Amino acid sequence: MERKKKRFDDVPFSEKRPKPQSRRTTQEEWQKGRAKQPAAVAKLRRADGGKDGAKVTAVKIRISGRRSELQAIRCRPGTFEWRYGRKKQDALFYAGSHLAVLWERAGIAVASSANFLRGTGSGYATGISDGRVAAIDKLKGFVMVMGHAPSERLIDYCVTGLTTAQIAMKHGANEREMAPVLHHDLRVCAQHFNFLTGNRR
Repeated sequence: MERKKKRFDDVPFSEKRPKPQSRRTTQEEWQKGRAKQPAAVAKLRRADGGKDGAKVTAVKIRISGRRSELQAIRCRPGTFEWRYGRKKQDALFYAGSHLAVLWERAGIAVASSANFLRGTGSGYATGISDGRVAAIDKLKGFVMVMGHAPSERLIDYCVTGLTTAQIAMKHGANEREMAPVLHHDLRVCAQHFNFLTGNRR
């Protein structure tokens, strides 16, 4: 027996439910949410379990010239975020973060500094966006100014998320020797991107 197909007229019409109107958060709700922040951080600390030695820290994130917001971040001791992002963020933190943003804008698939530093002439498809081309050009200029070894260290530190000890082991040094080297590299990076003068390239 053939199954009878339903015609459009046989399907009952149902009206779409109206979407709830969006509303702005009131001052009381904002203060109530901020009061719950320490409990949320404590809950994340309990749930974290110390994976890879990571810890949860409450950090003030600057969202404008006059406004800052308290957020919980998870990072491992010895990483770039741990050393420069937990307390008062300075030009070195913003320079390293800017380098990570450029890396993402460039659309580099493999987060390996060696792949990018070998050259970008034949590694990218034609017809990519102007924003991606600009990010790749800025990264090329960054490598030319910084040099191969400092660029590789900073990409490992700010982009890949390696700790100071891991970078030191990679380059045959100890952690105590590598920490001031990375600090100097970040300072040169901040000068290159003009974060110490208020402008960005």
